[in-house]
Amino acid sequence: MTALTKNEPQVRVSHDNMQAYLYLPDPVLETYEESDIDEALQKSGVVYGVLKDKIQQMIERRMYNREVLIAQGDIPKDGVNGYYEYKFDVNFSKKPKVRPDGSVDYWSIKMVEIVTEGQEIAVYHKSIPGEDGMTVKGRPVLAKRGRDLVPLRGKGFERSEDGLSYTSLMDGKIEMNNDRITILPVYEVNGDVDLSIGNIDFRGDVIIHGGICSGVSVKATGTITVDGVVEGAKIEAGRDIVLRGGVMGASRAVITTRGNISAKFFEYARVHANGSIQADVFLNCQVSCGENILLDGKKASIVGGEVGAIQGIVVHTLGSDGEVRTQVRIGNDASVRRRIGVLRNKIEVEKANLEKIEDALKLLKDLKSDPRRTDLLRVKIRDTALLAEDTAELEKLEDQLERAKGGSIRVNGHVYPGVRVEIDDLEVHVKEEQIRLEFIRQMDKIIMCSL
Repeated sequence: MTALTKNEPQVRVSHDNMQAYLYLPDPVLETYEESDIDEALQKSGVVYGVLKDKIQQMIERRMYNREVLIAQGDIPKDGVNGYYEYKFDVNFSKKPKVRPDGSVDYWSIKMVEIVTEGQEIAVYHKSIPGEDGMTVKGRPVLAKRGRDLVPLRGKGFERSEDGLSYTSLMDGKIEMNNDRITILPVYEVNGDVDLSIGNIDFRGDVIIHGGICSGVSVKATGTITVDGVVEGAKIEAGRDIVLRGGVMGASRAVITTRGNISAKFFEYARVHANGSIQADVFLNCQVSCGENILLDGKKASIVGGEVGAIQGIVVHTLGSDGEVRTQVRIGNDASVRRRIGVLRNKIEVEKANLEKIEDALKLLKDLKSDPRRTDLLRVKIRDTALLAEDTAELEKLEDQLERAKGGSIRVNGHVYPGVRVEIDDLEVHVKEEQIRLEFIRQMDKIIMCSL
């Protein structure tokens, strides 16, 4: 500080140490010199990003009694993680859309994403490393580093030499599960499946752009999609089934799957799904379902036949004004509980027998050539397999019993006489036309609640 000034320059550093501000009070006699400012910066620890021209400007223009930014640090630039740009739809919906008029658009269901050989399916964008910053006090500020992703895993595609592009090795369907991409072959028929084409038994997905005629069997380990009408045919899938045109079964159609089923309508058919079923109409069908049955369109109805689900049923119209005998059921009947009791007793006996075999083997452990030991080992292997089989069945039935709790049959429109409702081992007969009801179980009764 020169002898001519009484007041000293003041330097304020921001809380993040990224800016420094200079305050010059009125000098007593003359003005300030650069050395005065340098001394103040030194005392404040400011060594980086000093704006010399700003300081000179403050001195020459006598910019007193106000703060001016005179040092600026470098803000770090965070890196960007690498990412994949997928060239196919990874999040398509497998559920039909409901139109504004309340009808269901089954053509909106998309079960399979198709790719062709040589098609680019993904592009990798490398990470950007980022740039470190610096405070006005000369301390580095580390930027977040961009991280690269591991190469895509799966089968049915290849990776380019630079690792940035992935292309399909075949025509087929593409799916993504837990960041793993799989391309599998698809059996595609561009018309009807009739006796001239014959039965189909395919390991993968089947897409039929026509219908399926009577007397034909279509079996697939994956999904089955049919654009046309299914007649008296047999369809079996390992995953989901989509029947856009519906089923006119003539009491000969059999539709079974381990997954879900979506269809425009079912007429005179036997239908079973381990998952859920969605449709507009069941007409004189035998239906069983491991989860829920949903018929929620404005004209959705169950007329005739027997329709059952483990968890619940939603329908607009139940029965008909002609009082057609119609049976709907949710939950489990008494046979399930009886079977659970039988299995529990059987498993206890099997466990006790295995314990006895183990005790006997311990006594014969030093007699490896004894034929009794060999016979006991054979029995042990057999009984262990039986125990595992019975335990798996018991677990499945107990899970089914648990999932059935709290289920209901919801009717958003009319319920007609001739309808029989069953929940577990209870039943009730509808004798008068009703509107907007929900059937639930309370203790040992089926209650009809108004919606």
